[in-house]
Amino acid sequence: MLRRWLIFLLFAAVVLATRLPLAPNQLFTFDDVNLAYSIGHFDIRVSQPQPPGYPLFVLEMRVLSWLRFHRAENILLALALAGSVAALMLLVIVGNRIFGGQSGFYAALLLVLNPVFWHSGVVSALRIQLAVSSLAVALACWRAWQGESLWVNRSAIVLGLAAGIRPEIGPLLLPLWAASAWRARVSWKDCRFALGLMTAAVLLWLLPAMLASGGPIGYVKACLEYIADQATVTSGLFGSEQWHTTFWHLIVWTFAILPTCTLPMVIAWRLKDGWGIQRSQWAFLALWFLPPFAFALFVHLEDPGQALGMTVVVALLGGYWVKHGLDNLDASISRWQAVFFAAATLTEGWIVDRHDAPFIVVWTSALALAVGLLLKLAQTETRGNPPRLARAVFLLAPVLILNLAMFQHFGWYYRAPGLAGGILEDINSALALTSLEHIKTTLAIDDHAIREVQRLAAERPGQVFVVWEHGAAAWRKLAYYADGVPIAVLEHRYIRAGSPPVIALWKGKRLMRALRGAGPLRLDLPAGARIVWMLNPRTDFYRLVEQTFAPTPSGPLAYTDLPQAGGSQILGEYELAW
Repeated sequence: MLRRWLIFLLFAAVVLATRLPLAPNQLFTFDDVNLAYSIGHFDIRVSQPQPPGYPLFVLEMRVLSWLRFHRAENILLALALAGSVAALMLLVIVGNRIFGGQSGFYAALLLVLNPVFWHSGVVSALRIQLAVSSLAVALACWRAWQGESLWVNRSAIVLGLAAGIRPEIGPLLLPLWAASAWRARVSWKDCRFALGLMTAAVLLWLLPAMLASGGPIGYVKACLEYIADQATVTSGLFGSEQWHTTFWHLIVWTFAILPTCTLPMVIAWRLKDGWGIQRSQWAFLALWFLPPFAFALFVHLEDPGQALGMTVVVALLGGYWVKHGLDNLDASISRWQAVFFAAATLTEGWIVDRHDAPFIVVWTSALALAVGLLLKLAQTETRGNPPRLARAVFLLAPVLILNLAMFQHFGWYYRAPGLAGGILEDINSALALTSLEHIKTTLAIDDHAIREVQRLAAERPGQVFVVWEHGAAAWRKLAYYADGVPIAVLEHRYIRAGSPPVIALWKGKRLMRALRGAGPLRLDLPAGARIVWMLNPRTDFYRLVEQTFAPTPSGPLAYTDLPQAGGSQILGEYELAW
């Protein structure tokens, strides 16, 4: 018990030290704003929050709000920090149970500074709970997998409740639960009872979510439209031309731990019995990993944190390699260990001195692999030299170096959606989206835009309208932080190409008016009003605005003061009239 508390304090300290200094002072994403609005009113039809709703996560937010966490930013930060520590502690327990020894502890050391986990722990409390839920379900299922029949019912309840935090967890981990129940050899009657418990756990959160969203038909319709629309962006099965980008993003976000494990991976391997992992352990990991991986690949994956349910499985395997590698080093080590350690240290110093993250990632991984192979030469009994702690530090040193290089590097090439590129561009973009630079750049862009809108609105109180069309800053964030300024969002009914144009006029969280139909759609503005343009310079719409209105630049934005005399202008699919 004392050791478990010490481990908790260790990971809590690391999480606080590495997340708090980077914590944003604003809601980070469009989705965060949706979640903030859902504290007061839950309805997925108006994206409070976005489908499928995450009702138990919203409940957690409401509990913190009731406990006097007044700012949504503080609520999400608290949940991100608590979720990060909870995920690490669950990983310790799961890893130690499945692989024995301190496998789970080493897995948590691999995960804590992993760029995907680190990034999500700063900016995405919701995604962090995907790791928590996945690990909680796996822990409960493993107990049933080992033949503990009581855990068939308990794991059913855990799975049903976990789906209330991230609804896709339910169907994706149902095969793992079913196989665990089968291995527990419970009767069909007991299995049906467990399914009844699972159904009750699901209905506990699903019924209130449906009732708050207009009933079952409205809820299901919103969910189906949302997933079909989102999948068209990332899935080849749904017609996306960017499916190869999804594939490489998935590979990087899921397996970014593996380059840090090349040294223990090689040392853990023995010619006689390989890594010593049993078939039942491989089967459990496969049922845990493959359904979410297939869903991400063939249906939807857009955010790095959406891969965390799979990343924790890879971390668990890496933790086993570290533990098993240390066991092998306890038995024998190369007579030339001192030479290899010294040479590796000097070589790594030269690699890091290059100050180039791609170079560090590639060559540190290769160096660790080479050292692992060299340590298999001319082996002799270890006899406690060097001590196990020193060997553990040596095995884990590349983990720290590579994670820091991947997360803290400024300069990963980011390829914007829609631009042509190859595999290297996709890999670089995946790393860019999990980097410290991404956090700081996003916050700087959004903060600058919000402040500029507030300044321009203060110059013309009650006469400013924002027109957003593929702007760099998220319009939902602007509506949240400048809730007195009307925002005309010019977009399409769906993300997929070919859907009809839409004009949605928002003021704060309130949709004032929505216009749909054949273009050009007409947006009526008061004569003499000021239009603040939030546009993407790479679009045709931006060029039309430049030619028609000649807007005045203002920081990252531009504005146009309309004449007092009435008039109108056609801008592609839209018409602005005053």
